[in-house]
Amino acid sequence: MLNEKYKQYLLAFFIVFILFFLQFLKLLNLSLLNNAANSWKEKNYILLQKVAHPFKRLLMMWQLTSKLEDLQYRYSEIAAVAVQTNALQKENQELRKILENSDRSYKEVIIAAPVISFAQSFVAAGSRDGVRPKSVVLYKDTLLGLIDQVEERQSSVMLLSQMTDSAILAETNTGLKGVVKGNGREVFLSEIASDAQLEVGQLVFTSSQFGLEKGLLIGKVVRVLADNQALATKTALIEQMANFYEVSLVEIK
Repeated sequence: MLNEKYKQYLLAFFIVFILFFLQFLKLLNLSLLNNAANSWKEKNYILLQKVAHPFKRLLMMWQLTSKLEDLQYRYSEIAAVAVQTNALQKENQELRKILENSDRSYKEVIIAAPVISFAQSFVAAGSRDGVRPKSVVLYKDTLLGLIDQVEERQSSVMLLSQMTDSAILAETNTGLKGVVKGNGREVFLSEIASDAQLEVGQLVFTSSQFGLEKGLLIGKVVRVLADNQALATKTALIEQMANFYEVSLVEIK
């Protein structure tokens, strides 16, 4: 037994067949129906336009949305490439500045990129690159810190501001001698005699000491703090000329 759905299909097919058969026998003219439909459309053209207009707008908006998504995807790709290109250009410029220094011994210098991870400082060079503990980390002859721990592919850096338990012998361009230490955030020049002429703007360099080259720039004095009357010394805040977190490449030697 045929179900109701198939019966409806057969009935529709039978009706269509009868209509075409009657037209074949010239007993029925379907063109009259077409003419009637066209006449109705002409009379109700404005109504049809009003009904169809929202659907046309929806179709247009869908097409525009698809195009916009495609443009956004392409823009993201181009932006990513632009960021990579700018980073490479910056690294190339920094490397060119480093290599243009004719007084540099290339065999003793390792060029590496800084790596920042959870407030720790690393460089993308390790034991396989020849990095050793206590090597100096420089940027344009400015001392940024010392290599602390060395792994195969990377090494941790102790910045001058992080040297709370150790110190570096230093002297100003006017010959005042002291030590450089950090407090975790800033760099200070201390152990300066209270009667010394320590002034803002004086440059601070490394002094002669074991394992550290003399004459490396540390920074400049930006503020002289109150004298320590008990120790008869004074301390100054130092501003470094370069920031480890902002440079693209550093030197290790």
